[in-house]
Amino acid sequence: MTTPTSCPACYAVLATEARYCHRCGRAVVEGGSRERTPWIIAWILVAVALGGIAYFVLTKDAAQSRPEMANTGASGPAASSGAPPDISQMTPRERFLRLQDRIMAATQQGDSATARRFAPMAIQAYGMLDSYDPDVRYHAGAMHIQLGQYREALALADTIQAEAKDHLFGDLLRADAAQAKGDQALLRRSRRAFLDHYDGQMAAGRTEYQEHRALLDDFRSQAQEQ
Repeated sequence: MTTPTSCPACYAVLATEARYCHRCGRAVVEGGSRERTPWIIAWILVAVALGGIAYFVLTKDAAQSRPEMANTGASGPAASSGAPPDISQMTPRERFLRLQDRIMAATQQGDSATARRFAPMAIQAYGMLDSYDPDVRYHAGAMHIQLGQYREALALADTIQAEAKDHLFGDLLRADAAQAKGDQALLRRSRRAFLDHYDGQMAAGRTEYQEHRALLDDFRSQAQEQ
């Protein structure tokens, strides 16, 4: 059996006794196509295996790098059941409060890594709000306290009472910051101010007071015991 001097498909010059074209791989002698079939199958299997490995690696890396934005408000057993909330569909205020709740829960559980991871997102969400009121400022201040950012929390307490004179959230936030950083003098002053403002402020019937009535009553009891 003789070998053609050139490939019938691509016309490449062939070596003596060549069974396949070195350029395009075509069988150039009778029976060559049958001998080549196992190699084709082998290369297909190798390609499929490499593709599967690449897919696994890429999807694993994507899952590890993706922030847990869809589950920011969940903690405890309830977090593992049902579909996680999608904060992309929330209002800016709802998104901020969900992130703030996640940080508060994490710090209370001693999970400082989670608190630090979500803090930049919560601060960014706070900055994107289209309006601010004493309630959202109090929540932002509480988040700062949990992160050890007492100066920022005290600044928000001042802002609350600058915009709403004698607002109880200002006294409460200032007292919480003082207690967290161990400033007993400021804690006593804040508690006294809270008691002085309590009756007049509660008579104003603010919505946020009703929503946080249990918190305010508990703090009032503590302040009266000092």
